[in-house]
Amino acid sequence: MSTWSGKSRGTPLGYWFFIQFMRHLGLGFTYGFLHFVVAYYFLFSWKTSRALYVFYRKGLHRNKLQSILGIYRSYYAIGQMLLDKVAMASGMVDRFDLYSSGQEHIINMAKDGTGGILISAHLGNWEVAGHLMVNYGGTINVVMLEAEHEQIKRTVEQTTGGRRFNVIPIKDDMSHIYAISAAILNKEIVCILGDRYLEGMRTLKHPFLGHEAQFPFGPFGIASKFDVPKCFVFGMRHGRNGYSFSATAPIVGKQRPEVLLAAFVTEVEKKVKAHPEQWFNFYDFWK
Repeated sequence: MSTWSGKSRGTPLGYWFFIQFMRHLGLGFTYGFLHFVVAYYFLFSWKTSRALYVFYRKGLHRNKLQSILGIYRSYYAIGQMLLDKVAMASGMVDRFDLYSSGQEHIINMAKDGTGGILISAHLGNWEVAGHLMVNYGGTINVVMLEAEHEQIKRTVEQTTGGRRFNVIPIKDDMSHIYAISAAILNKEIVCILGDRYLEGMRTLKHPFLGHEAQFPFGPFGIASKFDVPKCFVFGMRHGRNGYSFSATAPIVGKQRPEVLLAAFVTEVEKKVKAHPEQWFNFYDFWK
């Protein structure tokens, strides 16, 4: 698998099963049971395990044993964060210690009426960032690929009460470009993920962890067209039940897509080196 397929793995029954476990047996018990599921993926998901192995060996220069352990930790981390996402959406926010830095930049986007563009990555739990951002005021729009199974999304949303932000789905007819433009012109906040693309999409090349990689042109091309503040945002998991949301100082004025991408990659590399198990691009990122 040289590129991302656009689909997340899992079944509606699996999602429902873990939601019921969490609600009736507690989050701690569900974290423990998660090890059985992780062991299955660790043993039988050859393609994603190989991609993770390349990430640890080639990108982070870990030895073989560290890379194998890293694969397991990565699988467990994504399982934990999926559970955390559902727990927070279900009203269990008090189970977590939430910290923020740079939130004033987003508050100012809403308070000053400028709106803005937030670029994030499949790193940590970006939906936790979205959960916190809705408390800062303003309308939040999240641009995302809608290639996930609709049945899975319905299962999660029916259980949790739905998302707390607007979704702008990426579509083949490019209608999402008009929706994004309309939201920005309406002084709303738009959050885009800038680290993943599908075959056929226009891309930009830039070194990532010492090797040339491809990134989607769209998020940075769109951000370059508008004279609004642009921040990079991340939601990282810490310790037992902690999450930190961070937003970088805003980039003001119009910048070329390549300049925005370079700044984005710098921030992503910092986070990846500090939290490698929270890098959730399970395919050969460098091809």
